[in-house]
Amino acid sequence: MFRELVQTHLKEVDADIRADFSFLVETALQNDRYRTFIACASKEPDNLTLWRNYTGSEVGFAVALDGRKSLLMRRQRPVTEKMIDPLGFLEEEDKQLVRDQAAGVSGQFGWSPAVYFRAEQAKIAWEALRGIEAAALPQTEGTEGTVLENDWLHAFANVAMAFPTFKNTAFKDEAEMRIVCGAAIHADLMYLKHRTGRYGIIPYVELGLPEDPLRDLGDGPEPMGELPILGVAVGPTRYQEEAIVGVKELLRSHGHQTIAVIGSRTPFRS
Repeated sequence: MFRELVQTHLKEVDADIRADFSFLVETALQNDRYRTFIACASKEPDNLTLWRNYTGSEVGFAVALDGRKSLLMRRQRPVTEKMIDPLGFLEEEDKQLVRDQAAGVSGQFGWSPAVYFRAEQAKIAWEALRGIEAAALPQTEGTEGTVLENDWLHAFANVAMAFPTFKNTAFKDEAEMRIVCGAAIHADLMYLKHRTGRYGIIPYVELGLPEDPLRDLGDGPEPMGELPILGVAVGPTRYQEEAIVGVKELLRSHGHQTIAVIGSRTPFRS
């Protein structure tokens, strides 16, 4: 869809910046999906479609998080010279850039709704396209004929954050919310973990609230604070009362007796 918009609009782009515009578009679309991570949730606490899809014959539990609070990526390990050397950088300044990126604090990533409808997706894509076009325009004060780095980085960020929220209309009943996040290339070594899945080895990152994002990292993963949990919903089950009590006892044993626990209103079918 985005490429179709670009082709339609290309003839309207000023001839003097058309080459820069096309280059920036292609660069923006080269976002590395193996360094883009998505956390998925739903606005619906008691959705039969989700209970069926994610819990099967087992009792399901939905954890309600405070969507107003942004989360950070958890640092798993410091970036060391042993990790930087195999990257093949010849210039010291390139190595220093990796060190600087690794020394910075993870961005804060907030929740955004999934975009299901074509018209809304097209509007967001159009705004992203115009942002890239603006970044391709030459600047006027002392930088004529150049593109300001912050402008195109901002335009790229809009593409990287917006497009992964697009989803097919058929899934609209899920009422999905997403966190889209990622780390700078090579600095992602600090955050990456891996697990096995149906399709092979899957890279992932952990999200949470660090106790002190500015603290130097030791040998192990950084200490994390408590997640902003507001409540727990228990899915359909023949023994709902017992399941609810079990969740309450689990929470109480960890000092979270004030967290609300609700049972699904969906009737259980064996």
